[in-house]
Amino acid sequence: MVDTDSAPGDPERDRAPDIAMWGASGSGKTAFLAALSIALNKAPDAGWRLIGENPVSRMELAKLRTTLLQTRTFPAPTEALTHYSWLIIGPAGAPRRRWWWPWETREGKAPKIKLDFLDLRGDLYAESESNIDKKALVDSLVKSRGLIYMFDPDREARVGDAFKHLDAALHEVAGRMLVDDAYEDGKLPHYVAVCITKFDDPKVLRTAIEEGFTERDPVDELRIPHVPEERVRDFFRLLCRDAQDHNTEMILDLLEAFFHQDRIRYFVTSSVGLFIDEDLGSFDPDDFLNVIDNASGGLTIRGAIRPMNVMEPVIWLGRMLRPGAMRSRRWDG
Repeated sequence: MVDTDSAPGDPERDRAPDIAMWGASGSGKTAFLAALSIALNKAPDAGWRLIGENPVSRMELAKLRTTLLQTRTFPAPTEALTHYSWLIIGPAGAPRRRWWWPWETREGKAPKIKLDFLDLRGDLYAESESNIDKKALVDSLVKSRGLIYMFDPDREARVGDAFKHLDAALHEVAGRMLVDDAYEDGKLPHYVAVCITKFDDPKVLRTAIEEGFTERDPVDELRIPHVPEERVRDFFRLLCRDAQDHNTEMILDLLEAFFHQDRIRYFVTSSVGLFIDEDLGSFDPDDFLNVIDNASGGLTIRGAIRPMNVMEPVIWLGRMLRPGAMRSRRWDG
């Protein structure tokens, strides 16, 4: 039987889509992973589930969840190569008619997207010397078609090293993928979810409020401020402009130079969400800090964990990476 949905020579033909992630050290990658399954469990109507593809990944997933939910602390920053092999399974599609037997239908198929998170210390991206871990991570970015890029505005205000990590990684990936004619338009083929992390941080949230980027959802009983989707890109540009390193201002332009702009989407995220006083029952602008210092010098999660825009980037990538969706977008131009 001929596959009419793809064509010979198509570089994406028969590839299994997967998602990779990258960002500077301490940008919140591990906390994001820990919060992902919690967010999906809190939204059963969305119809998406996260499972470990093998025993090791299932154990790691349980460990990450326990750290947030039971220990009420954050997972330790990644110091060595860590491979998470997970699957995100979506809701089954509508039943489809068989073209050769039109009065019969077959059950809709549930999409499965591989979350092949190969994570390591983020600053290895910027090291000039070759190393095995760095090569493995670049390999992961090359073979993936969905990318989650983590941008930590708090770290950028203090340290300012996101640009050099992004610049180094992008040029290595582009050097591997764009030197031949597989992608004639000169753009990388990935879909990119840019995640602005730590919206619960006072400096980040107050910047969003004071600069007029937030609004309240009238149907949200908690009255939690959020940045509307159409304004997130501008908020991201503002945060880049206010970073410690002046080069950070070029991050948005760098992303849009290497990737198709219509394949980039921006999200404002928080792994733990904002603190809500149960007696008040809604957001209090004078008491929203959900992460506090503890006696041992670490951080403790103060209240309920309410991940913000953690599952949304992954679900969006999952929908964009479904084989049928990818093929239709290519052939529709």
